[in-house]
Amino acid sequence: MTRTECRLIVAGTMLIGTTYGLARFAYGLFLPSMREEVGLSATLAGIIGSGAYVGYCLAIVLSALLVERFGPRRIAVSAALIAAVGMAGVAVSTQAIWLAGAVLLAGTSTGLASPPMAQAVSRAITAPRQGRANTVINAGTSLGVAVSGPVAFIATGQWRLAYAAFWTFSSEVVITLGHFEQATANIAWILIGVAGLVGGAAGDLIARFSLNTVHRASLAAMAGALGLLVLSPSNLAAVFVSGALFGAAYIMLTGVYLVWGIRLYADRPAIGLGLPFLMIAVGQIVGSPLAGYLIGSRGYLVCFIAFALIAVATALIGDRTTERAALQPASTSP
Repeated sequence: MTRTECRLIVAGTMLIGTTYGLARFAYGLFLPSMREEVGLSATLAGIIGSGAYVGYCLAIVLSALLVERFGPRRIAVSAALIAAVGMAGVAVSTQAIWLAGAVLLAGTSTGLASPPMAQAVSRAITAPRQGRANTVINAGTSLGVAVSGPVAFIATGQWRLAYAAFWTFSSEVVITLGHFEQATANIAWILIGVAGLVGGAAGDLIARFSLNTVHRASLAAMAGALGLLVLSPSNLAAVFVSGALFGAAYIMLTGVYLVWGIRLYADRPAIGLGLPFLMIAVGQIVGSPLAGYLIGSRGYLVCFIAFALIAVATALIGDRTTERAALQPASTSP
């Protein structure tokens, strides 16, 4: 791998780590403290969490189009700046409405960040190595998540200082159902991030075992993580295994959809990445407030088991369509 390729991968990984791991997903880590200080119900917390995905949906469509006109560099820089402004907004928010706005703004940075990286990889890295490069950059999310855990230790009780779906409610389950301290939730969060780095191998695993196989295995791991957390919330080992499973499965799944989309739109990689990631975000927009509602009305157990069953159903229904779709000829239509 050339020096230019290495620099691109490192820069992309750092950008994705900042926008996804810190600006977007750290909300779930600090949610227990936020709810206490700002005064949020579980339903409202879920709605605010979905705001980040609304911003993401709008931004990823816009980004995919703007990248083709202005190039990846300008859009990537814009993503980093918006992430900084959004996190600063969260840090100074004292009311739910301002917090919601800041979380939404921070979420837009993630949508802006992904398409330019896919475009840059397609220009700078040879085709045989693009799958690996894209999934390694995508795993930058885990790096950001892993970093946010130690930040939470350093800024204990000071979530504002730290800002200067499972993602939304997992820390609450550890604290509320498991009766652990915030420190335990922080450790579980670090494990999510560290284990997620395994997802960087998605490109290599797809090349070896097929996209369909990796897709189904990742969904099964996701379901296992969700079920394990609420079935054994007071078992420390189970909590940590659940976090590790979830981190690896989530990043592996996003890597699968990334490779799948870019295969379908090989000549328009920004669109190829944007479409599947948009669908992921749409699911999270629906899922986050639904999770908040289910937790408030039925409890954590019903909520997490319901989402685990959705993952299982997806694996069973989609097992014959994923690989066939991924092998279709590349299209140029958006």
